[in-house]
Amino acid sequence: MSTTDYSREIEGFNDFIENSELVDILLVGRKFTWYKPNGLVKSGIDRVLISKWIDFWPNFQEFVLSRSISDHCAVILREVSVDWGPKPFRCLDVWQRDSRFKKFVSLSWASYEVVGGGIFILKEKLKKLKVDLKVWNKEVFGDVNLAGKEVQKRIEVLDTRDDECGLAEAEMEERKGLLAELNKA
Repeated sequence: MSTTDYSREIEGFNDFIENSELVDILLVGRKFTWYKPNGLVKSGIDRVLISKWIDFWPNFQEFVLSRSISDHCAVILREVSVDWGPKPFRCLDVWQRDSRFKKFVSLSWASYEVVGGGIFILKEKLKKLKVDLKVWNKEVFGDVNLAGKEVQKRIEVLDTRDDECGLAEAEMEERKGLLAELNKA
């Protein structure tokens, strides 16, 4: 594709945004949302386009989340003043591959004594199972989340430095190694 064709496509996309009366919300915190795996190219190609109704709800902001194994950073639009309550119940993929998992869940579930109606019993048993699974996860797998968070924090530091002033060759290699380590974890 020639540079002229590329410029024409960009202009056409920008015209579409304007004609559709869409608004491109500014990013909060980060400049770029995509990184080429070698770290030499980065872009803000991921974006949230919304209709002009945003004027009625001014507390919305677009946030760029830290990337993990993807070359794209997730972009979310959220209202900054909303408390969504407690985190939902989660089940990690690694648990499903462990031969002890199903037996642990079955024995734990059967051991819970809860009195009440059906939905109340389900909710209370899930709360108890959540607590037991956190303990079991640390006993069986160690604190994998902590290690992953530390790697992600280092990647985020490197990405931020890259956004601001670029990275040295050694730092690009470090980031590539950290991404591989995170993918493996």
